[in-house]
Amino acid sequence: MAEWLLALLLLQSPATIPGSVEISMPPIGAVDLNAGMLLKRPDLAAADTIVLRVEANREAYYKLSEGGEVLAAGQLLRGDNSLLFVRPGLLTRSQSLFFLLDLLENGAHWQKKINIAVTVDAQAEMERKEKPGLSGSFTLGMYHAGRLIGFRKKSMLDLLNLKTGLVIPVEDPGLSGSASRNRAASQSVSLLGLGMALAKHLAAKKARARMEAQAIEKQKKRLALSIHRDRQEIRIVIELRVE
Repeated sequence: MAEWLLALLLLQSPATIPGSVEISMPPIGAVDLNAGMLLKRPDLAAADTIVLRVEANREAYYKLSEGGEVLAAGQLLRGDNSLLFVRPGLLTRSQSLFFLLDLLENGAHWQKKINIAVTVDAQAEMERKEKPGLSGSFTLGMYHAGRLIGFRKKSMLDLLNLKTGLVIPVEDPGLSGSASRNRAASQSVSLLGLGMALAKHLAAKKARARMEAQAIEKQKKRLALSIHRDRQEIRIVIELRVE
């Protein structure tokens, strides 16, 4: 009786096929903008070329299309893949475009929906060129009783922003030797102060590294860059959304 029940349970629960769990999952993971290549090669964007970074868990064939027109096709290898495709007029004006990424593996089919939104801002760059910034520098002097006691060099841009800063003192030849020694001693840095300065520097370096990592991660979905077209510099923002 027990043997009959065991045989019935085996018939109702088919054995797991090796690799079936793996095949049931899409062969690719993240799909991002390849920000590094686009920033390093602005000529690609100027030629209406977009570079995607596709993380493949397994090898699979792909086809990227828009409205039934195939823009790119080939095979993805396991690991990081750079998928380049040209879409005429992609970066000539602000617009939102939709693409389909079809994947085929051992007869199984998957599909990803990709939305690329482009924002082109040429007017702001033209206005900036029409209003060149101030150049050069000047020196501010501080006088007491007709004698220069300090000065500071400033740029013309500082003049517009009304920035202040440290004043470099001028040595007074009338000071006695003892007074000079006392002032030099008062300006010495203690070991405690040096340690605090080092700790502050390391904390700022760590915070800067964290901010840079966050910026790199953000560029995978939203990238701002400048391209040259028709002897004009154009600022472009590319945003990516994948479903």
